[in-house]
Amino acid sequence: MNILNYIRHGDTFLLKRINTSLKCKSLDIIMTLATYLASNFSLITFCLFTELNPNPFIRLLGVKCTVSLMLSTVVAQIFKRAVNRIRPFLIVNDLNIKKIGIDKYSFPSGHTTAAFSIAVMISLFYPDVIFLLMPLASLIGISRIYLGVHYPSDVFAGAILGTLSSFLVFYII
Repeated sequence: MNILNYIRHGDTFLLKRINTSLKCKSLDIIMTLATYLASNFSLITFCLFTELNPNPFIRLLGVKCTVSLMLSTVVAQIFKRAVNRIRPFLIVNDLNIKKIGIDKYSFPSGHTTAAFSIAVMISLFYPDVIFLLMPLASLIGISRIYLGVHYPSDVFAGAILGTLSSFLVFYII
């Protein structure tokens, strides 16, 4: 088995383990709510709220969050179109899925990219909250696997992309 098949097999195995072994009514609610924390509406509302804040430090945070979010989203969309990885619930049998609004391709996870982009940027401004925000961003990523719309590698790539975007924007812009 070549390395790509090995990774693909491991990705599918881990997806099925998370998606089927954790399944319960409480997590159905929690994971759906978690995934919506990184929705366009939630993130745009956060960015606008911070950008319009009278405190210049919070306003700067808002601007940098917006730029990081835009950068990471553009890069994620380029990857989605270049890789064309079909969402797991369309090709993997026996997944527990919850129908949510999604596009066709899964790599990288846009929700995870956005969650890490915002969480890392806030943590760079306010380092004491990193222990709250990183688990929250991770929960958003795990929710995408739990809901059957992403493979673990999609989520991992999204976390890396969002994190790199925030560091780039924080230190360069």
